[in-house]
Amino acid sequence: RALALPVDGWHIALRVEAGGLDATNRPKALDAVMSQALTLLRTWDGPAAHPTTPASPPTDTVQWNAALVDDALVLLSTWPADPGTNGRRATLARARRVVDRLAGLRPEAGLRCGVGSPHRGPLGIRTSAREARAAVPRDEGPTVAAHDAVGLDRMLLEWYASDTAREAVAELLAPVLALGPQRAEPLLRTLQGYLDHNNSPARAAQALHLHRNAVGARIRKIVQLTGADLNEPDVRLALQLACRAGLSTPPGEPSAPPDLRP
Repeated sequence: RALALPVDGWHIALRVEAGGLDATNRPKALDAVMSQALTLLRTWDGPAAHPTTPASPPTDTVQWNAALVDDALVLLSTWPADPGTNGRRATLARARRVVDRLAGLRPEAGLRCGVGSPHRGPLGIRTSAREARAAVPRDEGPTVAAHDAVGLDRMLLEWYASDTAREAVAELLAPVLALGPQRAEPLLRTLQGYLDHNNSPARAAQALHLHRNAVGARIRKIVQLTGADLNEPDVRLALQLACRAGLSTPPGEPSAPPDLRP
């Protein structure tokens, strides 16, 4: 607060490391790209800069700040409200594009970036920064990774890669998927939010930025189609895994059911 930073908002931290340089040259190299990184993050005008759904606050209200911490560049986005899934995905997409641009300018630096999850308040800054540090890729492969991809999403995708799991998900969600992708995806995202919030229509509606009645109507439609008893713990778990696995599979992955691909 003393520095006039909006610490009471929601924060997503990005941590950029220069693994291709020795320890003595990293701070200088990262300091040299700090201003450009901030400019790109603040002005990027691509799809990732403007989430098209109402599930996250407008990105023109997002503030970006930067600092050098422990031989790394920490970039902090601060949101006036919970950015939600869409805001987190937009931040990840923007981070990928910005790091790609910076890597083209400084290929010798071996830039890698980790992205934390959204957290609220002063302690949220520290938590998201820790997650970003843990998410920084250490091996060959993608140069940018999110904290979620390091944990639950990766575990789910590995499970979902098996034929048995794919068949089970397809069978469980078949009546919903039969509606076609445009009608099925909103239903599945609503079901996931409903189950993630312990069958609370009010909390799911708040998280999804929907009216409570809309959540209730969609859940009733899903129950009507599938015949699932959402009061049964085993049924809830199976549906929750099915929704998370199907909806978190990246587009184009062979493990994704065709009906779930965008």
